[in-house]
Amino acid sequence: MATPYYTKQPVYLEDPSGRFDNILPNRESSSTSSEYSEGPRSRYAVEMKNQKTRLNFPFTPTISVIQSANYSNYDLTHSNFQQRAFDSHTNMELNITAPMIVRSEEEALYVYNAAVWIRSTMKMSWMQDDNPGMPPPILRFNAHGVYENIPCVIRDFTWNLDSDIDYVEIPDPTNKRKIMRIPVTNMFVLSLSVTYSPKSIRENFSVKDYLAGNLKDKGYV
Repeated sequence: MATPYYTKQPVYLEDPSGRFDNILPNRESSSTSSEYSEGPRSRYAVEMKNQKTRLNFPFTPTISVIQSANYSNYDLTHSNFQQRAFDSHTNMELNITAPMIVRSEEEALYVYNAAVWIRSTMKMSWMQDDNPGMPPPILRFNAHGVYENIPCVIRDFTWNLDSDIDYVEIPDPTNKRKIMRIPVTNMFVLSLSVTYSPKSIRENFSVKDYLAGNLKDKGYV
């Protein structure tokens, strides 16, 4: 069955670093069709290191964008009005509410692995990892051609296992003898914070170029 989970969508989140094993393979990254011929679990048995991981949002999510500027107040004695002085502009915040509908075991496994991958990108490398102490990766967010290659980190992730819907049973990918139950209707809620490196800001940003649209593909919003 054709599924939008494995083909690039108008809204997606990527980890270009290749630091993690790719547990969310897609059609473009698969080299042979044999990876898909033995059922959903065999797809994830293929080790895919040093490849960017892409999380597709298969059904159009709701995206809320929050941007603000900070101003300081100057309170003058015997004055009806206060003066304001520009202090700073804050990085953009993105709130994403993404439906994840499950219609097969294959899609149920994708949803489970997507949740694992999201949580992993919120953690630093630890004692048994390569390069312990390395902070979480900087991800890239793309949406509808409006936002391109936005550097961001995930601050919050919510996934509810609701009580009033059906569940799909699938083998646990880490232990075939165990069964997992994934809801047929899921809602992923993510909070993203945009972040830029000091070097990129020094060398790339100007309000003039931003207004002209020259910085869109560099992730400036």
